[in-house]
Amino acid sequence: MRWRALAVAAVVGVIVLGTASPALAKGPDQATITGPGLSHPIVLAGNGEPGSGEKLGQLSDDSGVFLAMFGNDPSAHQALTTKAPSGPLGPKYQIAFRVPGGMTGPDTVRQDLYPFASGGPITYTRSGQPSLGGVTQGGWYRGPAGFANVLNAIGLPKAAAAQPAVASTPPAAAPVRNGSDPVGHAAGKSATFWIAIFASVAAACIVGAVALARLRRRGVAGA
Repeated sequence: MRWRALAVAAVVGVIVLGTASPALAKGPDQATITGPGLSHPIVLAGNGEPGSGEKLGQLSDDSGVFLAMFGNDPSAHQALTTKAPSGPLGPKYQIAFRVPGGMTGPDTVRQDLYPFASGGPITYTRSGQPSLGGVTQGGWYRGPAGFANVLNAIGLPKAAAAQPAVASTPPAAAPVRNGSDPVGHAAGKSATFWIAIFASVAAACIVGAVALARLRRRGVAGA
């Protein structure tokens, strides 16, 4: 009976390791917004995955943070760009996304938010921020139609604070060059991270199978 208990324990361990990987792949579980005109930070918690229907998910999707974390999607209509937008940006806010599943704990990806920019809300993400075993790609992102409504719904003011408009102060993201593609760099680190996870799962399966075989042989020999 002892070998059966050990076999069950090995199987449970493999299942735990196998289900840990998808959990690490989730989006932000919290966002904190600070800036002018707010008496206190706006804190959103919940499911930050695109399509979740939650306010955090809408904010994550519309702000372009997933493009900064994982790279531009060639099939998408909108993308990060290294070119700073023209026209006044207005007051600057900051979004701090907490992303579970980092190498040593939750990562924090920060974006500058300009909700009253000419032409609609704009975000800027600094490159090189730790993100799920990789680093963020830097760039500007103009939110889709309706982004302003999402920001108003979560508590940002509907009109710009009484502050003068500011120019495009954050530096433009570094241009992509052969051999130094920030997206490829991030993807490479992320791939290494997931390979390590699945290698651990495979190793656990092998160890469990070997232990189970040995226990069965001992049981037969002692019978």
